[in-house]
Amino acid sequence: TKQSILAEFHLNAEQDRAYSIIVQHAQSSLPEQLRMYIGGMGSTGKTQVLRAMMKYFDTMEEGHWMIHIAPTGTMVSLVRGSTYHYMFRINEFTGGEVSKKTLGEVKARLEGVEYVFLDEVSMLSCIDLYKISV
Repeated sequence: TKQSILAEFHLNAEQDRAYSIIVQHAQSSLPEQLRMYIGGMGSTGKTQVLRAMMKYFDTMEEGHWMIHIAPTGTMVSLVRGSTYHYMFRINEFTGGEVSKKTLGEVKARLEGVEYVFLDEVSMLSCIDLYKISV
C-alpha cells in the first residue's frame, strides 16, 4: 500500500520522508503524540503529501482518523476538509465559557480522529491558535 501510494503521488525524497513518518506512526502500537511541521514555500508539494496521507488512511479504511482544516473555505475545497472555525466552533468562543452543547458538538466531530492537519498556519492569528489549542 505504501509503495503504491508513493508511486501514484510521485512523492520526492522530502515528501516521502514526511509521508513515511506519519505512516510509521499510524502503524505503531501505543505511539506518543506526533507533532510535525511540514513547511515550505507555495507549490513545494505540501498538499501532495496531504493527499497521499488521505489516500493512505482511506485505503486502510481509517479515513475518519484524519481531518484537514484551514483558515478559509477556498483552501479546504482544494483538499477535502473544513475551516477551523467550523470544526472547532471558533466563532462561538467570544471570551466566556464554551457551552456544553458547543463542546459536545466539537467532541462529536473529533471522535475517532487521530491526525489533525492544520494547513496554512501562517494565516492564523495568535488568538485563533490559542482558541484551537484549548
